[in-house]
Order: sequence, then structure tokens, then C-alpha cells
Amino acid sequence: MINNVYFQNSARGKNNNFDNVRLSLALIVFFSHAAGLSNESNLVLFSHFFDANFAVKGFFAISGYLIYQSYIKSHGLLDYAEKRIRRIYPAYFLAISICLLIGILTSSLGWINILTSHKTTVYVLSNLVFLNFLQPTLPGVFEGNSVQVLNGSLWTIKVELMLYACVPLIAYLFKKINPVLNYLWILCIGTFWVFYFEKISALTFSAEIARQFPGQLPYFVFGSLIAANPKYIKWLPQIAILGFFLLLVTDVYILSLLVRPLAFGAITLSLCMLSLSKLNIGKAGDLSYGIYLFHFPIVQLMLNIGLYKYNPYLGLLTTFFLTVFLSLISWHFVEKRFLRRNSHYLELNAG
Repeated sequence: MINNVYFQNSARGKNNNFDNVRLSLALIVFFSHAAGLSNESNLVLFSHFFDANFAVKGFFAISGYLIYQSYIKSHGLLDYAEKRIRRIYPAYFLAISICLLIGILTSSLGWINILTSHKTTVYVLSNLVFLNFLQPTLPGVFEGNSVQVLNGSLWTIKVELMLYACVPLIAYLFKKINPVLNYLWILCIGTFWVFYFEKISALTFSAEIARQFPGQLPYFVFGSLIAANPKYIKWLPQIAILGFFLLLVTDVYILSLLVRPLAFGAITLSLCMLSLSKLNIGKAGDLSYGIYLFHFPIVQLMLNIGLYKYNPYLGLLTTFFLTVFLSLISWHFVEKRFLRRNSHYLELNAG
């Protein structure tokens, strides 16, 4: 049974559950950010039930699994890089453009001053090359919001690209060194990185640095390990249960850091391995990437015009529909047009 499910999913056919899980993770991030940014008591419940931290790490585990498969099926590094650029950059470019448009329309400086501002130039150039931390805001934009960042979700895209770049080395090491031993030293490196910057370093931005590369590497490589060794798939439920139990009972922080990639990765991939042919959400297109990219600036915009203050539920509902609408536009008129004709998403969308 496990092997049958695996081959359905590894081929990324219509019976897989990856698209459903990724959409669910994107919605978790959406509701978590909406509740956190609005800081409305009526929405605080979402903060308890939707954990963006888990969702992001789940995304990295899924990415490690799928991107590793993409790499081994590619015809060289250029082919691999081209596929990644086609999938990532068009929607990302659209997200930056939408943020710029929102900034022009809402800046207290006026559209002429914001367009001629040096900070606007830095914002556009740095964000276009994934260095959004250099200039995450635009002058005079969202000044009344508790957070002025236009799109706080973009930091993961930079990390994702760095992880993509590691895949050829990961594949090479898997062939030369026992894959499990290989993963264990990567797990130790990522754990030490996070522990040092969260608990030892006195740098002002230590917490921000902790979540960067290579802190997310153990989650990504866990997915790659499973993709490279499908015989381990049968152990995913056991790893997920054991990891979840250890996270519940341990109060040793460094131990929890070691367990999280195993627990989060196993939980996420176990769900992905389920065959739910009746629940084929991906047939409408891959909206998870769009929801992830567009929800943050839409939440910020609704906060800026006071809709969440007027009615938190109306603000949330409006944000949701605008985000889904932009995601549909992005998929059908931008993302899909840049994909190859044999792309899984095009086949699924036509099915």
C-alpha cells in the first residue's frame, strides 16, 4: 500500500496530495499573519490554531522532496535552474510590482515623491534580486500599521533559492556518504546555527539571522532524504508520532531544535503521501504560491484603510477573497504561461 501511494505521488499524478497540503499550509500562514498583523481580539483564536512557523517549515520539507526529484530528472544544471526560475520568478515579480503599486497609492508622501525617492529605488532593486531585508518598506507607506513591512513573507524565497542551489551537492553527498549519516551532520549544523543565534549571540538581529540559511536546511534535506530513499517512507508515520511526543515532553531547547525537522518533516510528508483523488484541489491550479506571496500586502492594505478596525471579520473575509482573486489571476495569466508544456501543473489543470 505504501509503495503504491509513493509511486502515485512521486509521479505527481492526479492522485497525489501534495497540492492539497501545500494549499493548506499557505492558508495556515494566511490566517496566522492576518491575526498577528491586525492584533484584533476577535481574531486571536486564529493565532492559537494556525502556526505559521510550522507551515513554513512544512513547506521547506515538501520543497526538499519535490525539488530533489526535479533535480534528478533534469538534463543538467542549466535545465534544473531554468525550471526553478520559471516556477519562482514570474509570480515573485508580480508580487513586488503589486507592493510597489500599493505603496504609490497609499504613501503619505504622494505618488511623485515616492517614485523619485532613493528608498523606492533601493526597494525595487533589492527586492527584485531577493534581498528584501535591505529595504522591506517604502517611504510613507503603512505608517499607521503596527508593522510597516510591505511583504513579510518574502524572506523565505531567498532561503528557498539558497536551498535549491544546495541540491546538486546534496545529491552528490547522498551517493558518496550514507544518506542517514549525511543527514545527521546537516541536522547538527542547522541546529547549532539556530541555537547560537537564538541563545548565545548578542547581535541585534540574532533572531532574524537564526531563521535564515542554513537554519532551514535540516527541514529541506529531510524531504530530499525521503525522495532519495523511498524505502524510508514507511517509517514516516512512526517518526512523526515519536517526534511529536518528544516535542511535548522535552523542556530541553536544543533537543527540541534537533527533533523539530524530523517531526515537522515527517508529519507534513505523511500527509502528502495520502492518496485523496476525490479532493483534487490542485485541478484549479497551484494557488498555494500565490496565496503565500500576496496575502501579506493585502492584509497590510486592509489595515491601512481601517477595515479590520471597522469589522475584523469583514476585514478578514475581504482579505481572503482579494488574495484568492490575485492568486487566480497570477496563476492563469502569469505563472502558467511561463511553465513548460509538460509541467505537472498544466497537466493537472487541464484534467
